[in-house]
Amino acid sequence: MTLLYIYILWVAACVDSISADSHITVSARVGSTAVLPCNLRKEFTERSIVRWHTDVGFVFERSSDKTSIGSGYEGRVDVPEDELRKGNCSLVLKNVRITDDGAYRSFVVEYVDRTNTGKTQEISRVKLSVDVFWNISAEVGSTVLLPCEWSDLSIQTPHIEWYIDSEIVFERKGKESYQGEGYKDRVDVPEDELLKGNCSLVLKNFGFTDEAVYRSSMVVTHTKKSVLVQKVELSVYKKPEERKDETSSSSGEAGINWPHPLIFIISLLMCLFFSH
Repeated sequence: MTLLYIYILWVAACVDSISADSHITVSARVGSTAVLPCNLRKEFTERSIVRWHTDVGFVFERSSDKTSIGSGYEGRVDVPEDELRKGNCSLVLKNVRITDDGAYRSFVVEYVDRTNTGKTQEISRVKLSVDVFWNISAEVGSTVLLPCEWSDLSIQTPHIEWYIDSEIVFERKGKESYQGEGYKDRVDVPEDELLKGNCSLVLKNFGFTDEAVYRSSMVVTHTKKSVLVQKVELSVYKKPEERKDETSSSSGEAGINWPHPLIFIISLLMCLFFSH
């Protein structure tokens, strides 16, 4: 009971001490929902505004009568009003993307009038670390699906690239597509799926030489820059019996090869006979 009381006091102290110097790290996988913590020191009033943004742009803002959402975050972010009334200004970020990785800051602004928004106070700093790495094992000769999702459906003609290091495996822009050397008739990102935001790579007739770390990137039209979407490590899957055979084989080579028991007994008897 004493330990529980100490723990509660410690948590309360931590929450109360949140300031511009506070740094919290939150980890999330691509496609999951992340909650970036934030607690108000004072009561949220009709004149209060809570604002979230990153080092590169605006994310979300809520006042007593309206909300504003930054570009690229539509339908993905919120600070629930009922929670805000309780002093919880945490940002809920749905369908996490690799592009969400970075530093986030929350602020509270006391609104006075149109020309004076009063003092802006920073509440917390949160580092969102997005984990995009997948490990997939597949049997030789099988068809493998390398997962990838891009939710910015405002792009009318998505341009996706799958590659290993600097080698292009597959590329699609609209109806046009390119298959890298050694992947002809084996790889595809179906156009109809890509338009839905599904950029998963279909790899047929998987072989030992296909073992590698694959990356997918979406080429942003207006900037001509590639945005990393997914990383997948693909390896050959071995059945349990194959692993057992390999273990037995290696154990036999490394161990001592004992002779047949009958030969051993005869040799021992002959040794005793001649010793007399």
